[in-house]
Amino acid sequence: MAFPIDVYPADEVKLIEKAYASEHNSDCYDLMLKAGKSVYEAIAEYAPSAKDVWIFCGKGNNGGDGYVLAKMLLESGVSHRVFAIDNPHPQTEAEIAFENYIKAGGHIEYDLPNKGLLPNDGIVEYTAPSVIVDALLGTGIESAPAGVYAKWIMYINQLHSYVFSVDIPSGVVADTGYVPGACIRADITVCMLALKPGLLTGDAVDYTGKILFSSLGVNTQDYASVIDKDLTKYSLPIQNISYEGVKCNLPVRYKSFNKGDSGKVLIIAGAKGMGGAAIICASAALRAGAGLAKVALDDTNISPMLANRPELMSVDLNNEEELVRAIKWADVIAVGPGLGVNERTYKILDYISNLEDTPVIYDADALNVLSTFEQNYYNENRVITPHLGEAARLLGCSIDDLSQDRLAGAYKLWQKYGGVVLLKGAGTIICDGQSFSIIREGSPALATGGSGDLLTGIIVSLLGQGLSLKDASVTAACIHGKAATVYAREHGIIGTLPMDLLFNIQGLINGKL
Repeated sequence: MAFPIDVYPADEVKLIEKAYASEHNSDCYDLMLKAGKSVYEAIAEYAPSAKDVWIFCGKGNNGGDGYVLAKMLLESGVSHRVFAIDNPHPQTEAEIAFENYIKAGGHIEYDLPNKGLLPNDGIVEYTAPSVIVDALLGTGIESAPAGVYAKWIMYINQLHSYVFSVDIPSGVVADTGYVPGACIRADITVCMLALKPGLLTGDAVDYTGKILFSSLGVNTQDYASVIDKDLTKYSLPIQNISYEGVKCNLPVRYKSFNKGDSGKVLIIAGAKGMGGAAIICASAALRAGAGLAKVALDDTNISPMLANRPELMSVDLNNEEELVRAIKWADVIAVGPGLGVNERTYKILDYISNLEDTPVIYDADALNVLSTFEQNYYNENRVITPHLGEAARLLGCSIDDLSQDRLAGAYKLWQKYGGVVLLKGAGTIICDGQSFSIIREGSPALATGGSGDLLTGIIVSLLGQGLSLKDASVTAACIHGKAATVYAREHGIIGTLPMDLLFNIQGLINGKL
């Protein structure tokens, strides 16, 4: 089933399940049956030649889904084994599923095979199974798995079988994507009922594998009235956004357009020795459709920039009069890439922070300087684009603190700085105070210097072409991530450079890829 747009934290999913249960004989056992069937169908599709399946069950409803699956495998004649941490919690849907499996002739094992020894430990009596199903832990964990859970997770990972996780890989914090300790590395995660934010952002992206979604026949929007955002963990709605979802935002170029109709963009960047940041940012702005792009940069960088990209206009960054004139000329400004943390940058930010009508994107060194401001740092007409290190400086906290809850971090940044916050990283998060957007596009090919400058160039270009702060940020992030994915698919992830992505950016801005 296609991914839904709406994303629900664990506490909201519980409210939906409670409301559903109140309409269906006070339980959700029919949902558990559908969940087990969804995993069964996923195995049939993605591991059709599997000869044997091992299912590892916890004590909660996640384990209950595992018992439903086991009964279906039993009835289908598929070789399987079920390993349980313990019996399910009493008087739960999981206990019903457990009992039904036993009544059907199923068998439960309460210890790991061969006392947890692996085939490569000298045990030759068995080989790893074709498929493992992780039904150990669900959406309720907030800390690292401990004791027997941690032991079983590490054992499963060392078998190197094809792993299906039920709802979420055991060890992932469902709301945040934080992985505090041992965690299942799944090949397939079958997410049930509602899409959880932790599957889409943070550390979790290294553990989820391919994500499949099953609604279990429930339209979660029908239960919107039971969710009081004033009482839930996150006060804003959350959506996941892909490139397909932002095509409606792509700028339109009418036949009558001239260069002035497509935005006058100023990029303040590129101190001495850092001209590359300015060139990358400005090139992206042009390929994303900016009508006119002017770059204020150190005079030592002007000739190299124009040799690389003659379509750009230049301003000497050290000429205050020229810079002020360029600022007044621009429809939209990006500031920071390769600019340096120095007195000149402080003066520039102090000046542009007082602009009332010109949207500004703060990136890189502009963010480092902004983090030192003791006042005048809130601005509604601005986009800030920090990575975790910059965000930590802006909030005065540690990177680890932010990593534990990137959604909360993005919201705190918005509360302090206003405008639109784009928190970079795997599963980029964008917050405008009205909603969260988690960007589902991206690639590790972007893990190289200059990728952020490229993104800033796309954002400033889209702002110049008339998109709102939020739409420009979301659309740019999707194009940026998709461009990298498409390029890396053909050329490889390692060694991809920001400038390699320019033609893909052009294709995507035109809806061609």
